[in-house]
Amino acid sequence: MAKQYLKDLINMDYETLMNLAKKENIGSFKAILDHMVNSANRRIKTLLNSPIGEFSPAYKKLKDSGIDIFTKTITYKNAKTGKTETVSLKNATSKQTGKMLEMYSNLKTFLKAKTSTLQGWQKTRSTLQKRLKTRDMFKREYKSKRSAAIWINREKKFWRIYNKLVDEFGGIISQLDSERVQKMLYKIQTMKKAKKTDDYIQEVMESYISDLYEAKQSNKKFSDEAFITELEEEIRLTYVK
Repeated sequence: MAKQYLKDLINMDYETLMNLAKKENIGSFKAILDHMVNSANRRIKTLLNSPIGEFSPAYKKLKDSGIDIFTKTITYKNAKTGKTETVSLKNATSKQTGKMLEMYSNLKTFLKAKTSTLQGWQKTRSTLQKRLKTRDMFKREYKSKRSAAIWINREKKFWRIYNKLVDEFGGIISQLDSERVQKMLYKIQTMKKAKKTDDYIQEVMESYISDLYEAKQSNKKFSDEAFITELEEEIRLTYVK
């Protein structure tokens, strides 16, 4: 029942949401937000209590937006004084409706994400395991605690490198899907001895450029000069804020 209620909340249509945001319904809206905050924070706590939970794409996206955990407070700019003030969700009024709608949007984005739950994140990892054709890196049963620690640390390293790769070169690798990038990284990681994160990233990017070069050669208008120009433009766009 509780799961269905939460599902209904995060799938509200625009008309229903705007009706809740009206002054006369603000109490109901705050109660909904309170429930959603509790649900989201339970998921976050469950993820962080698991060995690989911190690398959940849903949680990473949340952290990248500046949110580690949801709070029942609203920060707003006082129109009269021009100062930034904070009020508890319980004491918020219709004057903070805009901020409450913003809170709802953030909660909805996180709660709708498949990997916001530990089960969803485990399914995603299982899919990756099949994609990479390996049972080692993501296996759930270990012969000993030492064996478990080795494989867990290895998977953590994989996600740490992959996330940094996407953060730094997302614009450049936009022509490749995440599956190919993950395969590149896994292949390099398993074939090479321990290296620094930046070294792995460099090798993945070199593999990417090599693959891209071969793919572009099938174009009749292909030339080394055009390829270099295109690559330089991708790099420029990556670092333009």
